[in-house]
Amino acid sequence: MAAPSASSRSNLVVLGYAMVLASGLFAAGNGVFASLIIDAGVDPAALAAARIYGAALILVWLFLPHVRKLRRGHILPLALFGLIGLVLGQGAYFQAISNADVALVLVIIFTAPLVVAVYERIHLKEQLPLYAWLAILVSVGGVTLAILGEGGIPAISLVGFLFAFVAMIAYAVSVILAARLPTAFPPLARTGACMVVAAVIWAFVIPPWTLPFDKLGDTTTFDGRFGFSLPVWVAVLFVILIGSVGVYVTWVGGTSLVGAGASSMVGMVEPVAGALLAYGLLGQALAPTQALGVAIAVAGIVVVERARVRSARATEFDSLNEF
Repeated sequence: MAAPSASSRSNLVVLGYAMVLASGLFAAGNGVFASLIIDAGVDPAALAAARIYGAALILVWLFLPHVRKLRRGHILPLALFGLIGLVLGQGAYFQAISNADVALVLVIIFTAPLVVAVYERIHLKEQLPLYAWLAILVSVGGVTLAILGEGGIPAISLVGFLFAFVAMIAYAVSVILAARLPTAFPPLARTGACMVVAAVIWAFVIPPWTLPFDKLGDTTTFDGRFGFSLPVWVAVLFVILIGSVGVYVTWVGGTSLVGAGASSMVGMVEPVAGALLAYGLLGQALAPTQALGVAIAVAGIVVVERARVRSARATEFDSLNEF
């Protein structure tokens, strides 16, 4: 079989970046639509459960062809990822955006790479350059400015901050756990398996038949600059099909083409896009000092994430040279 041409490889890389970018935009839209549904009277936990139920029904078909490869040792890592990343993390995220502006919640959650960097330094002895540690301090300062700056206090309550913090920790832990998921399955099959596990866990918390189906026919309205109305069921479909299935399929597909490092960089579009969408559709405007804080935090996180990826590559290269 002939090797792909340089032009074909270039096209695949462009496609990969486009898919990762789409994933970030889809995820940002997911937060905005979820906030709209919650404002219409749907309980945040019920919405989080419905999102997982719907995504599991679709993504399970990517896991079923590989179900024979499932071993007893695979169950615990899948269960932990489903519990922490998709039940605790998603549940806390939806609770957070019901008590705070979407942009502030996202910038708090996206400090998770800083936690991962500290974990890898302490537990895995990864070496980060001095500028990366300075960038961590800058990022924390940016988040502080975004929360406490002019207009920040009314935009986020203590409850909202605490739920956002829990969601951030869950996200950081899920990033660490992702490296321990069984490689016997392709990435999307692993995602499908984790969704099924999460759906089973959610069934004990909020059984499917207790979901507020009576709310689906209600109408809800975007109150931002581009305000319009739509039925709640349309918004729920967006959260399931675009904000869940679309996010994971484009992220996994794009990452396989451009690599985890490049993917994580492009993925930082989510908090920025979330702020813009929340302003345009929900009318959640950040004060200038808050916007500056978000920009500083995102820039610092990008620097840290890039340094972390480079350090991991260097460690891997050194390990290979030992053989």
